Amino acid sequence: MKSSQVLFPKHCNEAHDKLSRYIKKCRDEQTKRAFREVYENLAEKTNLTSKKLQIVCPKQTDDLITEGQALHHCVGTYIDRVAAKKCLIVFVRRVEEPEKPFVTVEVSNGKIVQIRGERNSDPTEEVKKFVDLWSRKVLPMALQAA
Repeated sequence: MKSSQVLFPKHCNEAHDKLSRYIKKCRDEQTKRAFREVYENLAEKTNLTSKKLQIVCPKQTDDLITEGQALHHCVGTYIDRVAAKKCLIVFVRRVEEPEKPFVTVEVSNGKIVQIRGERNSDPTEEVKKFVDLWSRKVLPMALQAA
């Protein structure tokens, strides 16, 4: 830090941009690691499957981005909140299409905050009942064990 080349770079804007990219990369890696840690012990404990529906946890930050893009809602912006343990996001999937985004659920303080389908639509009664069952039977035990 005492070097004049570091303190007074010839191309200040380039040096700033390079350092900014480096800091962003470090923060992104920390966020991704924290995000993965949230679901590390939780994923297996939160799963629930019925004949038609299932609860699935995201595996990585990109899963939230993909979910938001596919369903045209803002869940992709929740990565930092999940990494900071302010909320938990799970996906409701159709059993016959386990990889296709269907409905997204946000949990905060052990309670369902929102359930959203495509373009923030309300879920069907079938989905509401399934998520309610999950929130009463599976979620409390999963959160205690985490």
